[in-house]
Amino acid sequence: MSIMTIIPTCLWFLLVSSFTCANEADVYCLRDIYSQVKDPNRYLTSWVFGNTTSGYICNFSGVTCWHDDENRVLSIKLSGFGLEGEFPSGIMYCTGLVDLDLSRNNFYGALPSNMASLVPFLTTLDLSYNRFSGEIPASLSNIKFMNILMLQHNQFTGQLPPELASLPRLYKFSVADNQLTGPIPRFNETTMSIGPENFANNEGLCGRPMDACVDPEEETIRLGKMGAAVGAALLAPVGAFLDWFSFNRRKKKQGDTRHRSLIFHIGD
Repeated sequence: MSIMTIIPTCLWFLLVSSFTCANEADVYCLRDIYSQVKDPNRYLTSWVFGNTTSGYICNFSGVTCWHDDENRVLSIKLSGFGLEGEFPSGIMYCTGLVDLDLSRNNFYGALPSNMASLVPFLTTLDLSYNRFSGEIPASLSNIKFMNILMLQHNQFTGQLPPELASLPRLYKFSVADNQLTGPIPRFNETTMSIGPENFANNEGLCGRPMDACVDPEEETIRLGKMGAAVGAALLAPVGAFLDWFSFNRRKKKQGDTRHRSLIFHIGD
């Protein structure tokens, strides 16, 4: 066999092997997710593994493949399935995943700090209406293809990572109904429309489009001045009453002195 025949054959073998490995990885991805979550409503009964047919995972509930005859996952949409558990780390094996929707379930716990390593090519991440807690990972800002990031109605705490404002493609974003504090990053409003509803019901958030942030020291001074003004307003009537009382007392005393002097003079 000539070298010119061997080279194309080797390249073809490597190409087929890479696709096979990728497909096996995606099957492992879904198998790992299935093992990590609880499914009390039995929405995942179609997730039956062991089939050797190409593209069989494409028939799983909530799963869409790049091609129907290829076990390569494009999107996972499990919204409203009532699933329970922590964020499934096995998602990292779905290397071609661009759309992940776990909204309206009962997921809980902190998000992995290395989110960008787990899902580097996502364009949509919807984790809304769950019970995720802890801080929002700054690594989300490294998912450069992100268009939609929905984190509302969870239990996230801490500050919003300022790096999120650097996401170049982000146009839809919400963290409403959490427990976040601190300043809101300066998002690019030319590509993204943001309003108070995107950040509502986070008592500690401040800055555009919410109320302006106040420096703690300035707030202390402001409250001190306000207290002094209120105190002065409350004490003013008391001071006026004391002045009136003192004036009347002196006047009465002077009147009594003149009266006694007159009586004494008449007596003489």
